[in-house]
Parts: sequence; structure tokens; C-alpha cells
Amino acid sequence: MKKGNTTILTVSLLVPFLLCVLLSVGMALRELKRDTAVTADILLSQVDHVTGLARHATHITAGMADRPCAEILDKITATGAFTPYIRSTGLIRDDALVCSSVTGARVKSVGRVYGPYLDARTEDNKIFTLPGTLSVPGQAAIIYASRADNGMIAFSVVDARYFIDLMDSLDDENHAVFHLQFSSGPAISSPDNASRHTPAFRAEFRSPASQARLQVETPLQSLRHYVLRNLLFLGPLFLLLSLAVMYLWRRWQTRQMSLAEEIEKGIAQGEFSVHYQPVCETTSGLCTGAEALMRWQRRDGRTISPAVFIRAAEENGTIIPLTQHLFELIIRDAKGWEVSAPFHLGVNIAAAHLQQPSFITDVLRLWVALSHDFRLVLEITERSLVEDTALAAEKLNALREKGCQVAVDDFGTGYCSLSLLQSLPVDYLKIDKSFIDTLTSAGADTPILDTIVALSQRLGLATIAEGISTAHQAEWLQANNVPYVQGYFYARPMPAPAFYQWYTGQRARTPQVP
Repeated sequence: MKKGNTTILTVSLLVPFLLCVLLSVGMALRELKRDTAVTADILLSQVDHVTGLARHATHITAGMADRPCAEILDKITATGAFTPYIRSTGLIRDDALVCSSVTGARVKSVGRVYGPYLDARTEDNKIFTLPGTLSVPGQAAIIYASRADNGMIAFSVVDARYFIDLMDSLDDENHAVFHLQFSSGPAISSPDNASRHTPAFRAEFRSPASQARLQVETPLQSLRHYVLRNLLFLGPLFLLLSLAVMYLWRRWQTRQMSLAEEIEKGIAQGEFSVHYQPVCETTSGLCTGAEALMRWQRRDGRTISPAVFIRAAEENGTIIPLTQHLFELIIRDAKGWEVSAPFHLGVNIAAAHLQQPSFITDVLRLWVALSHDFRLVLEITERSLVEDTALAAEKLNALREKGCQVAVDDFGTGYCSLSLLQSLPVDYLKIDKSFIDTLTSAGADTPILDTIVALSQRLGLATIAEGISTAHQAEWLQANNVPYVQGYFYARPMPAPAFYQWYTGQRARTPQVP
């Protein structure tokens, strides 16, 4: 029990801590994605802005493609000089640079100046990325090309340094790496200040306006400061939660311990008593026995529900002395009773008691103290039989040889299989009240109840139906050959004197068959 309590306390403390950590990590991931999206939006907005300016400059140059270079050179030069971010602008015919704000009217090979052959004749706007140009080698550039008249291509060149500097300025404590890719050519990447890290998070963003694709890689270490910040915020809250859990656990434990002590005190002070609920024949309604039920009334008049104190006794280890006390009370109550043999006396057996070495001795002490007119029936739940089948069968067989009988209590609500039922020493099946309650009307469908009754009859076991409260239920059980019943329809549980008076009165009113 102590080990179980320690486990519960440990789990109670660990669960809030783990929830705090998991929530902090989840919030950190969400914040990282949000910050990455904001950064990407800033960068792509600037790319779109530069793209708009470059296309405007290209459009102006394309509009002069039908005129000689000498006539338009000044305007081309002014466009390249006064348009923000533009390094140069010009016109290309086939593979020759025929007019440019940088080279003037001198015809030069495009391949020598820009490297690849620029072909924008199939698209209105095409964007190329170059690792460098003849005038500025080693410095990445972006060329915005567009078709013009006379089979020419108008273009504008933007220095990629503008984007690289912006990437560098946007790189905060996250140490993110940016890769900007246009429709053609190599990607433009941020300075290699984070290449030493292995990226753990990747996010991709696109801009149709500038034909740009931006990939953002963020190293795993960047998540750490988000998590720590969230822990500083959530930590005190979850600490309070842990303290609350600890307080509630301690209070529950104290209550359990005090209830266990109260049960022991109640036994010593004679606060417990036994009420007897009649078990009757279905056909005649004649009482042929009773089930012994423990009741607890405190000295101050308060009554503790059996559902409360029996469960508490099972959890804190006082169920065995409580059952032994039940046996003593039954011996005291039944002393001097004159009953018709065989008088069915049902007593409930806990799983913990069944596993105890003293179980057989305790039961035999009760059996010996009762007169021979009594038939002692041990009512055991399905769970008790399943926990250690071999041990249960051995002990129950030993008691059956002495004359005791065995009933499976609340049958159908536990884990007992058909094969297990056949292998165990069982005499009765007690049908749980929940199945009896399905008998609501004459036409009610009761497949489970039908199966239980048929099963008990095939196995040669007597059945006792619990919780009978209506005449219709009693009639159905009689029609389906269920031999024994108990419930408020026949009689409520009664203290020993009241029960014996009721029992003898019923016997006196019932003609005895010679």
C-alpha cells in the first residue's frame, strides 16, 4: 500500500512537470513558426518591391528597342542610374549586348559579360540569377529580362547584395539561414554565419509576383530560448499545480488513513451490524435463506454507506478484519434461530481474504458455529476468481467438501469466461441487478439475460436474481425457471431481530407440506 501511495505521489508530481515541458515546447514551436513567417514576409515583400522597380526599368528600356543605341543611350543610362537597386539596364539582340547603361553602344558578347545566354523571347518576364558578372565578378546578380520589339531582349541587373544584406539584418538570435531562389540560376543565400549548425526546422515560402521561393532553415538550438522563456512563464503556474496536487494527495491519504482507523475503532466499539435480505423461491415467494450485508452506524447516528467503507477497507487493508468481524456478528445473530433446512446463508468474500492463508480457517469457524440447518454460501465476485484461479479453486474445493457452497456474485459484470466457469467449483450464479433492470415491459428484448439463464441451466447451476423490484420481473423470472430471487419486491434488508421475526411470521402463515 505504501509503495502504491509513493507511486501515485510521484506520478502526481511528474505529470504537471511533463505537461509544463510539453506545453512549453509546443508553444515554442508555434512561436518559432510565427517569427519565421514574419521574417519571410518582410524579406519577400522587399523582393517584390525590388522586382517591381526592376520590371519598370526593363519596361522603359524595352520601349526604346526600335531606336538606335546612340539616340537612347542617355535615357538608358539615366534609367539605370536613377532607378533604386538597378545596377544596369540595356538591350540584347541574339547573343550580342547592343546597348547598355554600362557598356554604352559597344557591342559585346552576352556570354562574356553575363555568362549564360539570356533568352526571354518566350516569356514576358524572366528572372535569372548569376553568380557574378564581367564588371563585378564574384558578386551575385539578378537579371530581369523581358521581350522587346525587333526580336530584342530588354533587361535590368540588380545587385544581389541588397537581398544578402537584408537577410543578414533579419538574422536575429535564431541564426536562421535564408535561401532565395528565382526561376533560373543558383540560389542566393544569407552569409554563412550559421552553416556550422545542422538545420532542424525548414519552412518554405513563395511569392508569385517575383517568381521567388524562399527557404528558411533554423538550427535546433534556436528553439532553446523560446522554451526557456515559456518555462519562466509557465513554471510558476505548474509549480502551484504540483503543490495543489501534493496537498490534495496528502489530504486524500490522511482521509484514507483516518477512515481505516475509524473502521478499526468502529469494530472495537460495536458500531457495525448485519442486515439480512431474504432469498426467496421464485414460484412460491417463500423465504429459503438470506444474504448477510454489513452496515455501519456511527455513535453520533450517522450512517456510512457500504459502498464507501467496503471500498476503503479493500484499499487500506482492513477488509479482512472487517470480514472476520462480519462472521462474528453472524454467529451472534444466528444463535438460537430455528430455520428450515437447508437455510441459504450468503456471505460476501473479498478477493484479498480469499488469498489469505487464514481464509479457510475463518470460514470453517463460522461454518462450525452455525447449526446444521444452515447452508453457508460464499459469494465471490468474478474478479476474485480470475486473479488467482488455481488458488481459488483449491480453497473453495476444500470448503465444499465440508458442506459449504459457492456463488459467483454479480455474474456478467466481470471477467469470468465460460471455460473458467466450468473449471471452478461453483454452485450458484447471481444475476446482477443491471440485467434484471432490462425487464421493463412484456416485449422488452433481453439477449444478455436470456444467455445468462440458458448458460446456468446448461452448466447445472442454480441462479439467484438480484434487485427484483416489480411484479413483471418476478413473473418473467418464474416463466424462465430462475429458481431464486431477492430484492425490494420481496423484502428489504433488515436487522437480525426484524428479519427473524419476519421470517418466522412468513413461515407461520405458509401451510407446511407434510
